[in-house]
Amino acid sequence: MKSMQGRVVCATSDKTVAVEVTRLAPHPKYKRRVRKKKKYQAHDPENQFKVGDLVQLEKSKPISKTKSFLAVPVPARNKKEKKEGEEGRVGSQELGIPLESEQELQA
Repeated sequence: MKSMQGRVVCATSDKTVAVEVTRLAPHPKYKRRVRKKKKYQAHDPENQFKVGDLVQLEKSKPISKTKSFLAVPVPARNKKEKKEGEEGRVGSQELGIPLESEQELQA
């Protein structure tokens, strides 16, 4: 079975977390994709997850009546690293003319 990703919504039980998994499914009549949510109980042996954490659920043998998933931390995504001197906004270097905010500082 494909593993699922979800967000922890409850972590009050010992060694158990409630994870809400959201998926997109077509509406039966209108064929528009709608969000469907389902909550799963997952095993968290070290109580490492807090509410709001992103986790991956892996299928395992049944641990209890309602738990048959293991909660695993999601590997961090690689974000684009900015080069030295590069800023998030458009600067005067790209346009070749100073911005209004830079003109006010010079005056």
